[in-house]
Amino acid sequence: MGYRRFLHMLPVWLALATSGAASAVERTETVECDLPDGSAFVLQAKHDWAMPGEVSGRSGNRDDQQDFTVDYRVRGSARLVSTGTSLAYRPLREGSNLEQLCSRLGLHQGQPGTGSSLRMPGEQRFWVPARTGKAALDAAEQQRIDILLSQSGLRLMGSHGALAMRQGKLVQELPLSAADAPGCSAQDALQCPVGAVLRLTSGDRGDTWQAASIERAPYFFKTGVAFARQAGLARPSARSLRNYRNRDDNDATPPEKP
Repeated sequence: MGYRRFLHMLPVWLALATSGAASAVERTETVECDLPDGSAFVLQAKHDWAMPGEVSGRSGNRDDQQDFTVDYRVRGSARLVSTGTSLAYRPLREGSNLEQLCSRLGLHQGQPGTGSSLRMPGEQRFWVPARTGKAALDAAEQQRIDILLSQSGLRLMGSHGALAMRQGKLVQELPLSAADAPGCSAQDALQCPVGAVLRLTSGDRGDTWQAASIERAPYFFKTGVAFARQAGLARPSARSLRNYRNRDDNDATPPEKP
């Protein structure tokens, strides 16, 4: 074990030794997802961490993993505003999970949103509509949508979506890709081009929705462009990429603070 790594891990081992075998240290993983206007979403997920083996009685380091809470930070400010949204935890050092998490968030029509909540123009807080997404619709409407997608040869692109106010109405667009497009078999394939959107519109801020329709001229996405390259998406900050790419839980270099 290198000297720097020893010094980095020493406080953790001392805490475990003095607090009892059943104790662990709480750690927080933080991801910054940058938006085109210089603001950012800040994701934080907590877990308990202890050295495996006799000291902790554990077979692994990590326990009690929590999902990511999602906050918003305006450009030039350190203040975090809750979005009322959480995202399922993904191991940050695996594959494209950093990009997958940030791609669930975006800036559309000048409104930062999570797909299920948004900050309205002129507002400081985030608003969570009563219902959003295909799952919020009744069974008959969901069945109609499934038939429509099948007949059109299209499929939903995982859980991605955009939500924003447009011309006085709440609009949600769920990106669609061709069902037989090469390389698009995975639900969250970020390199799939957007072929169309499933559009839902509400005139009463999400209490009720008009019948969903497939649209080839989206408001919030550009057709023919891979989802990962869509203009309004949030993307991992350079600091987050340095903190979590090619690292492990026992890395001697502490993560950079936001």
